[in-house]
Amino acid sequence: MFAIVALMACGVTYAQKPTKEEKEAAKALKAEIKAANKTLKTAQGILTSEGANLAEAEKLINQAIENPHTKVLADTWNTAGQIQKKLYDKENEKMYLQQPYSEDVFFGSLSKMFTYFNKCDEIESQPNAKGKVVRKYREANAEQLQGIRPNLVSGGVTYFNKDDNQRAYDLFSQYIESANYPMLEKYNFAKTDTFINVVSYYASLAGMKMEKYDLALKYIDNALDDPEVGENAMQYKCMAYGSMGDTIAWVKTLKEAVEKYPNKDYFYSNLISYYNNHDQNDELMAFADNQLKSGNDLPIFYFVKGFISQNAKDYDAAIEQYKNTIEKDPNYVGAYRNLGICYCQLAQDKSDAITTLSMKSKEYKNGMEEVKAYYRQALPIYEKLRTLDDGTDPDVKIAWQSGLYTCYYMLNMGPEFEAIEKEMGM
Repeated sequence: MFAIVALMACGVTYAQKPTKEEKEAAKALKAEIKAANKTLKTAQGILTSEGANLAEAEKLINQAIENPHTKVLADTWNTAGQIQKKLYDKENEKMYLQQPYSEDVFFGSLSKMFTYFNKCDEIESQPNAKGKVVRKYREANAEQLQGIRPNLVSGGVTYFNKDDNQRAYDLFSQYIESANYPMLEKYNFAKTDTFINVVSYYASLAGMKMEKYDLALKYIDNALDDPEVGENAMQYKCMAYGSMGDTIAWVKTLKEAVEKYPNKDYFYSNLISYYNNHDQNDELMAFADNQLKSGNDLPIFYFVKGFISQNAKDYDAAIEQYKNTIEKDPNYVGAYRNLGICYCQLAQDKSDAITTLSMKSKEYKNGMEEVKAYYRQALPIYEKLRTLDDGTDPDVKIAWQSGLYTCYYMLNMGPEFEAIEKEMGM
């Protein structure tokens, strides 16, 4: 046992003895640290000197914030922030004196100040070797940032208006994120700054313009309850999910939007189109019924019920709903077009049903009277549709021309039939 202990002691003694290579490595590391600290000190010296060469100071501090030995120091990031403050103040003075100034330097330095001072606070908020947190810079830096924070929005608007949407987004984002900086917590921006809602909306709009839909969605929820921009924000949220191809989130958001903004056609029309395009007629009918039951008796929902009934060949039910639609909106073009089709389809169905009967029979004659009755009902519908045709949709013209052609023919209206033939170029 004594021998084993002796061997272990020898092993420990041998392990603690640095090799030549280790000594050289330690010496090189010491030199690296010394050089890194010298770079930082030089930048600090330039910053405090009269007539400071800020370009040189910025060059040196950029080296310091990249160097692994100095980028972990709060002093480094505070110095970086103070250099940017001097650059910012210099451009701000030019602006005040109505002299030419650089917007890119002004807003760029402003943005870097927030980044650097926040990083400084993050580092100095870590416990030191004794387990204590000592913050030398927080109070002074927080005071500076809170006073100039609104200028982040000014910068965002400036670049947004220039269609430089990435810069705009970045500045809007900093404004939003800075509300939750620990160093600014005493100002309670997250709860007291209601302007965050509007800035979030414009950040999302910038993301949409860049077609970066993940950015568009990042802050959009902040804006959804804002009385000024909430409705548009909800629309952009739907558009972003739709553009991303996230159908589940898109439909879910559309449903939420319809509940919140039941009269906004963008939301209900897209939801109707989705149900219709996916042959989800039961869901579509239930949706229309729920909207009507909730008091949202827009013409579109009666039209939807008529459309579903028409597709199911329940023409009587469809006619009832199209009449309800027209009652709500006497100029609803689609309702007139489909209503005319329903009457003509009933006439065609009745005509088909009596084809096997003798033309001299009473049943046939009665059947033909019923056929003509349907066409007589369709006629004023197509005449009204003609007056509503503003020429913007060629399908509308085709609908009333073909409808009137059929009605005039079946009702033996010779002069009118000849006129429509001529009009149609037949």
